[in-house]
Amino acid sequence: MTAARSGSVDHPAEENPFFAPALLTAALDHLADGKVELVLLAGDDDAAIALAPIHPTRLGRLVPAVAVWVHSLGPLGTPLLDAGDPDRAAAGLIAAMDGAAPGRRILEFPYLPLAGPIVGTLQLQARLQGRPIAWIGTHQRAILRRNPGDGTGLLPAIAPKKRKELARQFRRLAELGSVTTGHTNEPEAVLAALDEFFALEASGWKGRRGTALALRPQEKAFAIAAVTEAARTGDVAIDAIRLDGRAIAMLISFRAGASAVTWKIAFDEAYARFSPGVHVMLQASERLAGEAGIDCIDSLAVADHPMVDHLWPDRLEIGTLVIGPKGGSLAYRLGLALARLEIRARPIVKNRIREARKLVGTARARLRRSASSGSPAG
Repeated sequence: MTAARSGSVDHPAEENPFFAPALLTAALDHLADGKVELVLLAGDDDAAIALAPIHPTRLGRLVPAVAVWVHSLGPLGTPLLDAGDPDRAAAGLIAAMDGAAPGRRILEFPYLPLAGPIVGTLQLQARLQGRPIAWIGTHQRAILRRNPGDGTGLLPAIAPKKRKELARQFRRLAELGSVTTGHTNEPEAVLAALDEFFALEASGWKGRRGTALALRPQEKAFAIAAVTEAARTGDVAIDAIRLDGRAIAMLISFRAGASAVTWKIAFDEAYARFSPGVHVMLQASERLAGEAGIDCIDSLAVADHPMVDHLWPDRLEIGTLVIGPKGGSLAYRLGLALARLEIRARPIVKNRIREARKLVGTARARLRRSASSGSPAG
């Protein structure tokens, strides 16, 4: 097995939009550091049979390991393995990650679906080599999945009462002016819509926190490059809801083969009482569900997301698969223990940060009231 000269895996056993050429090239150009290496392996006919970006990391922040590289804007780490011979492709990928230390390195596969065809292939290759396997950070996120038996599914599941309330909100919104809905996927129009999205996202809470794409040069450059290249093949679309021609909610989605992801969403907080974010998510969901060939739509949302979890009925269980060295090792067990400890502590840290932000917000509000009234804050 040799390194492929160029290209991607034409018929992967499992799709990953973030490892498709447009998004992966954009990520390597604008988000990766010098330590990220692209593994692209060829079979007997020189066609690519395995693809994944990899980088050195530390399991539990201490123990050296090699991992499939996943960035914060693309939380899906499924490597592309040829559907014709996934076992050979998986063995080649594992060997490439081992490098000069065959069977002796710790390997991580983050954001990997637990029920997909790839995970079974990777686990089989690990067992054949006498290597231990473990899972860390497993959780569920919302997806829409087509039922393989009858082709149904792929539509949001909304209780009649909630659907009635959403219809009422949309009618009330329409009382304010001309409301239009739609999407664009033409290259020039998509880039114009992307500029609108940058401004809309920056006008909200992400702008106030400094996490909007427009405020982060590398992430903005990635978004522009990814959308530009995906638009050439029709694999990106931007849905929008407009009030008198101005976008008040937008959602960017990408597609790769039979899979799609709802990537970024933004809405005008001045219209929050009309739930524009919910409406544009429903709009995009129903549009993608109607596209030929799509079998699964991934929300990319965090676990227990307050909005999409109530709209999409299906769940994808994902986590980090950790393959140890042959026979296991003390370092492997230590790294797993430290990683699990960090994962358990993460919600506690987030709660503390949330509480601190509330205290800061309350203090600022009191100071503003004090300044406006001319009396000291007490």
